Amino acid sequence: MNNEFKYEKLTPMLKHYVDVKKNFNDSVLLYRVGDFYEAFFDDAITISKVLQLALTGKECGHDKRAPMCGVPHHVIDTYVNKLVKKGHKVALCDQVEDPKKAKGLVKRAITRVISPGTIVDLDSLNKKENNYLLSLYENKFGIGACFSDISTGKLVCFEIRNKINITGNKLIDEVEKISPSEILINSNFKNKKFREYLDLNPSILINKIDDNNNFEDFIQNVREHLGDINYSKINNLRIALVACSNLLSYIYKFHNENLAHLNEIELLEIDSYMELDANTRRNLELHNNIDKKGKENSIIKLIDKADTVMGSRLLNEWLERPLIEKEKIEKRLDMVEYLFSNRDVSEKITYFLDDIYDLERIVGKISYQRANARDMISLKSSLRNIPEFKIYLSNLNNKAYKDLANIIPDIGNIYEILEKAVVNNPPISITDGGIIKDNFNDKLDKLKLESESAEKDLLEYEVSEREKTGIKKLKINYNKNSGYSIEVTKSFINMVPKSYIRKQTLKNQERYTTERLEELSNLILSSSDMINELEYEIFNELRDFILENTKKLQYLSKLIAIIDALNSLSKLARENNYTKPIMRNDNIIKIINGRHPVIEKNLKENEFIANDTDIGEEDNLIQIITGPNMAGKSTYMRQMAIIIILAQIGSFVPCDKAEISICDKVFTRIGASDNISKGESTFMLEMNEVSNILKNATESSFIILDEVGRGTSSDDGLSIAMSLVEYLSKKKRIKTVFATHFHELTILENELRNVVNLKIDILEENNSLVFLRKISRGKSDRSYGIEVAKMSGLPEEVIENAKIFMAKIDDNKSISNISRNSKENIKETLSNIKNRKINDIKSFCKNININDLTPLEAINILNKLIIKVREL
Repeated sequence: MNNEFKYEKLTPMLKHYVDVKKNFNDSVLLYRVGDFYEAFFDDAITISKVLQLALTGKECGHDKRAPMCGVPHHVIDTYVNKLVKKGHKVALCDQVEDPKKAKGLVKRAITRVISPGTIVDLDSLNKKENNYLLSLYENKFGIGACFSDISTGKLVCFEIRNKINITGNKLIDEVEKISPSEILINSNFKNKKFREYLDLNPSILINKIDDNNNFEDFIQNVREHLGDINYSKINNLRIALVACSNLLSYIYKFHNENLAHLNEIELLEIDSYMELDANTRRNLELHNNIDKKGKENSIIKLIDKADTVMGSRLLNEWLERPLIEKEKIEKRLDMVEYLFSNRDVSEKITYFLDDIYDLERIVGKISYQRANARDMISLKSSLRNIPEFKIYLSNLNNKAYKDLANIIPDIGNIYEILEKAVVNNPPISITDGGIIKDNFNDKLDKLKLESESAEKDLLEYEVSEREKTGIKKLKINYNKNSGYSIEVTKSFINMVPKSYIRKQTLKNQERYTTERLEELSNLILSSSDMINELEYEIFNELRDFILENTKKLQYLSKLIAIIDALNSLSKLARENNYTKPIMRNDNIIKIINGRHPVIEKNLKENEFIANDTDIGEEDNLIQIITGPNMAGKSTYMRQMAIIIILAQIGSFVPCDKAEISICDKVFTRIGASDNISKGESTFMLEMNEVSNILKNATESSFIILDEVGRGTSSDDGLSIAMSLVEYLSKKKRIKTVFATHFHELTILENELRNVVNLKIDILEENNSLVFLRKISRGKSDRSYGIEVAKMSGLPEEVIENAKIFMAKIDDNKSISNISRNSKENIKETLSNIKNRKINDIKSFCKNININDLTPLEAINILNKLIIKVREL
């Protein structure tokens, strides 16, 4: 509240608003006043800007009116969701007593706090992605994490125990996978690297939780909300248990009863899945494209052909965490293969799944008591064909799908009661009646019959009064404020009987009542109120019945998601001519005619040039790729990594044949960027990423390196690149593909037994390049940078001068001595440079004693000689 408004002078209502606001300073406060939710002072200004609503004022006990902004109560969810999407937390203060019975100010209290991580409204959520609230707790032993999508009931815990120099990176990688919209952290959270990460991601709402509970309190909280079975599952993860307790406390702060759909905790063993760090996921565009940060041209967009949103969300999880156990991967592949080979089965599954809504979130909405009758109809429609679907799967000639059919729960009783109870096209409101079908409840049927009889009597009374009075335009109408009235226009007032009692005078008519009208009115309105109350009571009984079957419906949702995800992968393979990979454990990867799955989709048919991959043998662990920019090196490397990842989520892959040795981790170092806010240059960022790869990669990993060392001087960069290859070859022995313009690296094929040279084939015609985009054994002697520059459309003069200047790139003194007045002067200067460089080479060689050199020193000297000779 602005200092110009003195608290002691405020009206009682605004004093209460300010008092409530003190405990919710991190939230926008919306305060129920009649049919509106109002905000005042600074919150009103905020809301008016965010929602683009008119800012008004309210008398407040001062000369100046208090800023005010409000929204109708019946559309509050729409406005709240808009505020939350803009990063605001919203507190709703509702009337908690009947205004008609209130003495003085109506009692109000906070009933809901809605934040980015606690939205349950289906229309405001991304249907194909989970919306996670993440709780983190750090102590000296490590970091505990618990994340939940409260719209679905998914609740997951894991721990990262302290490891030297990697806890921060590991946590960031996991948080990037979870992609939470809101994070809870304990007030003593000290991990510097992660705090820097949070500073760089201001869109994530951060809440600090005080560290003032003892451990017994955390245990009690988990047991109270999740039960002893779940507590026993998490008991050994003591740090994660605290994170879980904090998350539950946050969720239940304004919810008195346990949420039925938050009933089971999953323990995530993060080391049981392929490790994909944030850079790798970003570089491979697994979930978002690099350019626009959207889903277009991402891998998830490509593979998601699911028929239900549950299937889409599961595919997203699979892509975040590829499997590393051969048996599990092959089981998925076999199930995909069956649907791939039996198109009729795949299409029949699509038929069954097509009418299934978001079961997980519907159950969550019911649990939060936010569901309406239309949600019940969606639930009913989703369950309609499940019994037939179960029979169909059980009759398939495939054990895996028969096994799934056997564990699909029986939901016939749920469908039947919804079919009997709820009208097919119910209203949105659950308090205004019109929800429950006839013949479902005897008491309700009786009330409806009485109401219909009274309404019939009312129509007859209107006709009889019109005939009796002779007033042709006499009408009986209902008004929300004044009830039922006999309406007579001014021109017929003289014909109104004396027995009519005037109720209201309007501009063109008068409103009257009679004893009989009051009698009928009371009968109709009392019946209507009783009908609405009874229907609401019945609806709540239906809701409770559904909640009793929550676990059954959640289990059904998981099975549907699995079948849907498998079917999606079968459709992907069939539509794009993918093949089933053979999984191995011997470190060898062989791919025949591999393709980049996204790029080939964006090209015309047969335009994409496929390439083979063969890596992993003892003499073929590190592959150095040389060739021009834009020739296809990056595409080739990325497609290798993507094919590995797709295979390990259980998908067929884009190639003619693939034998994939299971990789525990995939790393990429691609692209040039910096992190100015942290004071990191392009080169420092590059070295940090390479350092992370070397510390964490194992002999079962796969690494992509693109142009490492180019962010500094040529000599420094070449030395680092050469030393890096030697380290990977001798110390780590990791499958690595290294694309480079340091052609000097190609000599390592002769020096290190497990290094192989590859090149991008090109064709030179009439001083122009043709990119063949084919990978072959061998090396490129140059990068064709000037030729590529010419293809880009640089002016001819720039190209020609570049050719002249090429010979003296590293001779700054010569550049400064060159006269730009004529090409003759340039040629004369270049001749002098050449003679001086020849003498320099002679002098350099005289000082070398070959017998004193180590192999690496000899390689470095040879590199320098090659550079000097090329400059001649």
